[in-house]
Amino acid sequence: MTPTLFDTIVIGSGTSAYYCIDALNKAGQKVAVIDARPYGGTCALRGCQPKKYLVANAEAVSMARDLHSKGISEVPRTDWTALQALKNEFLDGKSEGEVKDYKEAGVATFFGTAKLIGPDEVQVGDERLKAKHIVLATGATPRRSKFPGSEYTEDSEYFLNQPELAKRIIFIGGGYISFEFAHVAAQAGSQVRILHRSASPLKTFEPEMVDIVLESSEAMGIETELNDEPVKIEKNGSAFRLHTKQGKCFDADLIIEATGRTPNLSALEGNQGNVEHTSRGITVNAFLQSVSNPNVYAIGDCAASGTMLATIADEEGKTAGCNILADTPQPIDYSVVPSAAFTIPALASVGLSESQAQEQGLDVRINSGTTTGWPSSKRIGEKHAGYKVIINNKDNTIVGAHLARHNAAEVINIFGLAIKFGIRANELAEFLWAYPTYTSDLKYMVK
Repeated sequence: MTPTLFDTIVIGSGTSAYYCIDALNKAGQKVAVIDARPYGGTCALRGCQPKKYLVANAEAVSMARDLHSKGISEVPRTDWTALQALKNEFLDGKSEGEVKDYKEAGVATFFGTAKLIGPDEVQVGDERLKAKHIVLATGATPRRSKFPGSEYTEDSEYFLNQPELAKRIIFIGGGYISFEFAHVAAQAGSQVRILHRSASPLKTFEPEMVDIVLESSEAMGIETELNDEPVKIEKNGSAFRLHTKQGKCFDADLIIEATGRTPNLSALEGNQGNVEHTSRGITVNAFLQSVSNPNVYAIGDCAASGTMLATIADEEGKTAGCNILADTPQPIDYSVVPSAAFTIPALASVGLSESQAQEQGLDVRINSGTTTGWPSSKRIGEKHAGYKVIINNKDNTIVGAHLARHNAAEVINIFGLAIKFGIRANELAEFLWAYPTYTSDLKYMVK
């Protein structure tokens, strides 16, 4: 069979793929895109975007509870069925719309499992495709543990789409997915427990800010079991009993495993594409090219490059697209990347942690405290909130910022801009922010 020829083949249709294809298509390349699942990828269909519908509901219910008897006379209850309908309204037709847009733009669309059958060739179904460049944007899949009864666990996608919310839920793993969905479930009325194998949940965030979220979790009735892990799950009718390493037993109607995500490397099966990879993903150089096959680029969660964040995936997509087209490729800049966990309160972080600043030998000062006494927290009844800003004494620039409070995921972007462009702490303090806003609170954090 003679292969169909393209300039570039992209495997995967998430946001990283979109930005890469957009650059190549506008430059006049003949591009093909392949996906075995509905077009749109994890962030748009199974993660970031639909998740925020559930989070927004939880935040509204939480705020009403905090203001109960302080201006709110009745606490609302989540209508899970109606919430799912709202979320699904957003998703309805989204994948089909992406396919239509690609076709109208002249991009060839293929459906099925793709596999590299050579350094520049791909098999999808009965078709062979060949191109000068192949871009792997295959994302990641939920990590699954192996222990007796582990087949009874579900993943985050199942939680996101359950038509009826389970009454008793156990989350295995102490990362942001577990905590975000645990807070959603607790605010919607479920009994919730989080089981984490170490003493440090949410380990990518500053410990003091994590402590604030743990206090909030406890206040909303979430039981957090640290230094423990499951060893067996037994099915008991429609329910389950989970046994832990420490000898504890917990009953649940639903058990969600959220212990991380692993790069999806299915396209490399058989290694016919000569693409070097490890358990961390596809090994790439600074330009996102495979170190063993320069015809291949890897972007997003399947690449062993940046953190698994949607913003990083998007930037990698843009960078790969530009480097395929450019005579002189450019490396991607990972130096300043804000991140957030949409817990209640939200966690957000950018730049260095205190320990990282110390390891680098920087002369810094730490501005930290709680904000529960500030008007911005008091007016919404916020009982758990704080901040930690790390400032370089040498030039008064911000080197790190860490927040745990309402709207933290928005405010952290301002700190990110300050770090990226060298805006000094005194300049942030003196700027005429719209007032009173959560952003205007910056001036109290950096003085």
